[in-house]
Amino acid sequence: MNEQQFKKLLIDTIKVGDHPEKDQIISLLKISVVRFEKTGEFTRRLWNHYKEYIYLCIIPEKIIELKKYEKYLNGVCDEIYPPDDEYEFWSLLIRPGGLPVDEEISQEILFEGIQQQIIEEIRSAKYLIWIAMAWFTDPVLFKELLKKKAQGVTIEIVVDDNDKNRNAEFDLSTSFTTHWVRIESLYKNIMHEKFCIIDFNTVIHGTFNWTKAANYNKETISIDRNRTTAEAFADEFMKLKRVKY
Repeated sequence: MNEQQFKKLLIDTIKVGDHPEKDQIISLLKISVVRFEKTGEFTRRLWNHYKEYIYLCIIPEKIIELKKYEKYLNGVCDEIYPPDDEYEFWSLLIRPGGLPVDEEISQEILFEGIQQQIIEEIRSAKYLIWIAMAWFTDPVLFKELLKKKAQGVTIEIVVDDNDKNRNAEFDLSTSFTTHWVRIESLYKNIMHEKFCIIDFNTVIHGTFNWTKAANYNKETISIDRNRTTAEAFADEFMKLKRVKY
């Protein structure tokens, strides 16, 4: 269930409820934005489950009004939160934010000029870059990430723990938070993912490894610009970080 679906379920549940001010609550929810925040912190209630917070973001002039119903809304969220094998609803938090807008969805497929397009996407990042890459040895892309780090952008990398990555002409671990993943199996499997998440709104994914050689191969990438897709890849990124090696 994505955030828009959860918001609809929240409103529908309140509609059939018996709260005396449900019409006012619903009118406030309609101008609110729902955001999920998955954490890496154990709940210590359900075995091996992590805390997930639900944020209700609303324009500042309405925040005091919405906070009057915070306890009630927290109870409804707890009631409708879908069962999950990894996460447990922990708390509803009300925060200032903008008016909801219809999500823009776009997709761009590239077969040529891939490295340059990745550079442009990196340069567009304002807050966060998460990368999962089987092979990352391209110094050009590495230097672009260093520039974004200097601007204050948070960068985190999951990379396969193999000789090519370990012997690259730069050391990822000294510059960024890096998770070296080794898949333990009888068949020497590797972490073969190739994607990059930018600001939880854009995902670059496809066949293209971040290596010099990839620039001369026949490769494909897709650039998807929508939050729902970005969050699906972010969930996968969080799982990869927890892989034991």
